[in-house]
Parts: sequence; structure tokens; C-alpha cells
Amino acid sequence: MQIPALFLMAAWILRLCPPGLSTSMGHPLPVPLRENHLFPRPSGSNTPAVHKERLSPPTTAHPFQDYPDDYDYDNTVKPQTPRPARPPLRPCAYNHCQHLQVPCVELSYATGCSCPGVTGPNVAPEPPRLENVLVSETGASLHWCAPSSTVQEYRLQYRPVDGAFASGPALNNTFRLTAVSGLSPNREYLFCIVASNQAGASRTDDGEKEHGPCRIVRTPARQMPYAYVAAGLASALVLVVVSALSWHFFCRRKKRVPRGSLDNILEGEPGLGGAANSSFRSEEQL
Repeated sequence: MQIPALFLMAAWILRLCPPGLSTSMGHPLPVPLRENHLFPRPSGSNTPAVHKERLSPPTTAHPFQDYPDDYDYDNTVKPQTPRPARPPLRPCAYNHCQHLQVPCVELSYATGCSCPGVTGPNVAPEPPRLENVLVSETGASLHWCAPSSTVQEYRLQYRPVDGAFASGPALNNTFRLTAVSGLSPNREYLFCIVASNQAGASRTDDGEKEHGPCRIVRTPARQMPYAYVAAGLASALVLVVVSALSWHFFCRRKKRVPRGSLDNILEGEPGLGGAANSSFRSEEQL
């Protein structure tokens, strides 16, 4: 009766243990290969068919098992591929002082060049730089350079030092030259070049700055009476010289002395040979 009791005890213990793998030495069976649909199993092969339901899921390695423990994976930034350096843009052939200069924005659109820095249309322009002022008795011409600002138009403002300002016509932003007439001779004037856009106009000064937008210039006095006097004196001098030369040649021709000959000697006319000998003919007759 003891043997069946021991047998029942052993069976009960084996029932509680998990089922073992079907190996002879206790090692796990190799994982069968997955069936590749691109390369089907050739017909007649001795390779046994593998059923999908019997395949065990592949073992996946831990994603961090091959990296060091002190690496911060949350703040990892993927390295970016360095981009090739772009060549610097060449500056535009823009001259601030050239008359009828094409705006730099148009040059940049046409050729892809780089414009110098300028303020936008929402900022009032800086004052232009007045370069040259050439005046005559009743007029003046002015040359200036554009500021580093967006300019829509230029305008000349001028006045006598003791008078009120007058304004010239509006000029587009390509102009660098202008002229004015109707000035008074021998009088001081203040000339100013004003640039403007939608935000306002540039400021002016009293003309004391060397490269400012304004300058004080005096027109010359009238020179016409002096020119007439100089022309009259020159004409009189030429007339006197011509008259003197004519009188000299006339007198010299009148005082010409004839050379001596037998005829004038016999006729008693004085010649280069001296006075005529009155007894010469009578001696010849003897």
C-alpha cells in the first residue's frame, strides 16, 4: 500500500511543475526560419514546412543595451549635414552722386547684387549732401549726393538771406542736378536740397556745415558795362595802331630820293652824284 501512495505523491508533484521543453539535454530548440514569399520553398525540397501559428515571436534587444549608461537620450540632437557656404554677394554699381542714377532696388532685382543699407519708406530721409553750387548774375546750378534713405522726390528751396523761402519744382529720386534762374545780382542766397518720402522731409540748416544740405552763396555783380568799356578801349587801340602804321608808310613813300643819271645831271636836278656842272656842255662843244 505504500508504493501507490508514493506513486500518487510523485504524480501530484509533477503535475504542479511547468511542462518542460522537448529536448534531450534541456537546451531550447532553435527558432525556425520565417518563410520568405519572395523566394518560395522549391518543390521537392526536404525542408519541412513551417506553420506560422507555431512560430515564436522574435526576441528584440533592448534599445539602450549597446550604448553607455551616462548618455542623455532625451536631449540627443541629430547631427545636421553642413551646408556649403554661400559666396558673398557683390555690391551694386550704385553711385550716390551720379545724375539720373537708377535706384539700387531696381539694380538688385535685375542683377542680384547687394545694396547698401538704407532706411525704409516709413522713416523720414536723412539730409542730402550738397556738393557744388555754381552761380551767375541771375541764376545758379546745384549738385548733390543722395542720402542712405528711401527717397521719393527732391526739391530745391532757396531764399535771399534777408527774405522768405521759395521752392522749386519736385524732382524724382534719380535727379542729382538742378538749376534756378531769376536771381538778383550781387546778393547772398541760401540754397537747400530737401529729400522727402511718405514719412516726411529731411531737415535743413543755416548753411554753416561743410557737407550739409544747405549753403550760402553770393551772386556776382553785373559785368556788362565793364565789358563794353573794355571792348571800346580795345577797338580804339587797334584803330590808333593802324592809323600810325598807315601814316608812317605814306610819309616814307613821299620822301623817296631818285637815283642819279645823265639826264638829271644835265637838267640840273640834284642826284646822288651831287650838283650839276653847268660848264660841262660848253666844254664839250669846244
